[in-house]
Amino acid sequence: MSNVDEMIALVMREPKQDGGDFSGFDLKGVSLNGASFVFATLVGAIMDDSQLREIDFSQASLEKSSLKNAKIKSANFTGSNLEEVSFEGATLIDCNFKNTNLSGCDFSQATITDCDFQGANLGHSSFYSTNIEGSNFGFARMMYAFMKQVVIKKSRLGGINARGSDFSFSKLTEVDLKGSILKYADLNSCTFKEVNLTSANLIGVELKDAQCAGIIWEEANLEGSDLTYANMEGANLKNAFLLEANLHGTNFTNANLSDAYLVDANIAKAITKGANLDNTILA
Repeated sequence: MSNVDEMIALVMREPKQDGGDFSGFDLKGVSLNGASFVFATLVGAIMDDSQLREIDFSQASLEKSSLKNAKIKSANFTGSNLEEVSFEGATLIDCNFKNTNLSGCDFSQATITDCDFQGANLGHSSFYSTNIEGSNFGFARMMYAFMKQVVIKKSRLGGINARGSDFSFSKLTEVDLKGSILKYADLNSCTFKEVNLTSANLIGVELKDAQCAGIIWEEANLEGSDLTYANMEGANLKNAFLLEANLHGTNFTNANLSDAYLVDANIAKAITKGANLDNTILA
């Protein structure tokens, strides 16, 4: 049974529904503007196909709720609990998710623009085929997230902890990943353009067939990584640590490998034409 009319009537009488309990409400297709649900409980609520504008959900509990295909603009989710919420196919614009619990959330095929996820917990979340632009994920926890085929543009991911996450076949353009933790992540067949991975932790990362021409890996830790047939043409790997890395067929044409550490690395068929090998340690 739909609770849309009930909710609209409540909000029309009093836009501030702070602390209210709307658990299990069926709000599919609801249209709300300017309402406040601070510290409210909406556990298991259904808000699929809804239109939510300038809604304040800060400190609210929305665990296991569903916002599939919702259009959400300028909403505040700061400090809320969104564990296992589905945003599948949703459009999110200018939303604030700072320090929010989003573990196990589903953002598959969503469109995320100008949103702030700084410090959020996104562990085990799914961003399969999601489009992200102009957003801030700085220092977010994204361990074991499913980011396959994600498209990320002009966004900040510096300092994230994405250990074990799957970014395979993703496309990242103008993305800041400085100081990020990507240990044992799957970056196979990724396409990176104007990406900065300075001082990133990439121990054991998979980068087979990745397109990484011209990007910055300065002082990155790539110990035990697999760069089989990766394209690193013109990349900056100054002071990079590549101990025991698999560089079979890797293209380092015109790359900067000065002061890089390649001890015990597999460099069979690696291409180093025009590369800067000043003080590179190979044995």
